[in-house]
Amino acid sequence: MLNPIIFFTRLISTRLPRLRFVKVGLPLFILFAAFGVVGLLKATKPEVKARPVVEKQWSVSVIEAQPADIRPRRRFYGEITAGREAELRAEVRGRVIAVNEKFIDGGVVSKGDLLVSFDPFDYAAEVSEREAEWVEAKARLSELKADFEGAVVLLKRDEEQSRLRARDVARRAKLMKRKNVSEKNFDDSKLALSEARQRVTERTKTIAKLKANIESQEATIKRRNVALQRARRDFANTKLFSPFDGFLTGVGTAVGRYVSIGDRVARLIEAGRLEVKFQVGNRQFGRLSKSSDIVGKSVRVFWRGGASETFDATVARVESVVDAATGGVNLFARLNGLDQRTKLRPGIFVEVSLEDRPYLNVVQLPETALHDDTIYVVKNNRLQARKVILASRLGDEVLVSGKIERGDLIVITSFNEIGPGLRVTVP
Repeated sequence: MLNPIIFFTRLISTRLPRLRFVKVGLPLFILFAAFGVVGLLKATKPEVKARPVVEKQWSVSVIEAQPADIRPRRRFYGEITAGREAELRAEVRGRVIAVNEKFIDGGVVSKGDLLVSFDPFDYAAEVSEREAEWVEAKARLSELKADFEGAVVLLKRDEEQSRLRARDVARRAKLMKRKNVSEKNFDDSKLALSEARQRVTERTKTIAKLKANIESQEATIKRRNVALQRARRDFANTKLFSPFDGFLTGVGTAVGRYVSIGDRVARLIEAGRLEVKFQVGNRQFGRLSKSSDIVGKSVRVFWRGGASETFDATVARVESVVDAATGGVNLFARLNGLDQRTKLRPGIFVEVSLEDRPYLNVVQLPETALHDDTIYVVKNNRLQARKVILASRLGDEVLVSGKIERGDLIVITSFNEIGPGLRVTVP
């Protein structure tokens, strides 16, 4: 059998010239064939006629210019706050014996509702004692006045007796000179006169003392009356009533709890005095204040709750200091026409609309119509540029003024190629 290696060696040696021809000639053949195909394609190429250039038209939306004096409304965001609230505190010490069924956090109460009752026993006893002392003091005053009136009457009698004794002494003195009465008789009459005058002096002293005692007793009655009024007030304070219509929060007592004087039992927010606290920028505040007094301005309040509601309010006051963190000024607007049936509560976030100063002869446009300081107007299906002054921004709209005539069609479509002279179509 022939060796395989020897077989393949002989095969290659016999076919080598033919392989060299294929290696060189095949690439040349392919190259010439490619040139032929290219030439054939050029010779059979169809003739393409050039199309005429057509100017591009842009479809734009426009708005008709209506210059006018506009007083826009600014939009802010605020929070409902309590315009007036009261801390209900115990004014007496004692144990709570009863509470109103509405005396809970979120309870809605009316003015005059009895909220909490404290044990009144000690205070009722105090009232009885003070009443007894007051009656006793008045009785003592009546006694002193009776003594005073009696002493005044007795003083008149003593003075009358003193005058009679004086006349008797004068008569006996004349008789003494005539030797008609004895010296002892004359001395006895003078002694009687002295005793009568002494009684007048003592009676006058007694009347002065009684008068001073009456004044002292009247002062005592006033003190007893004040003590009685205080006792009655403390007794009345054993019942805590609602001072106005409102909502309870921070309830901190219950039946059986012992409270001391000054302990807070709840906090009451007045339903009719809710306010909106919102902040305006320093520049906006200056502009609003310059046009008119900002206090008293009407605002609209929008609550985007479960059911959107609108409320009227009036700016009641301006906060005394500027917010250092934001540089803004906080305003407080009182909501009008609220009562205890309102669903608003402090802490709710709301939207506030406040009327700005008037802008004269301006046009209100979408923000897309303004390109820096230029707007575009359609004239004969082409764009014309108009320079304008930006008066103010209102969210996604702007107020501009300039050479704008009523009825001008202002382009509100924005695209990169926009410029003067472009051909446009208005749908």
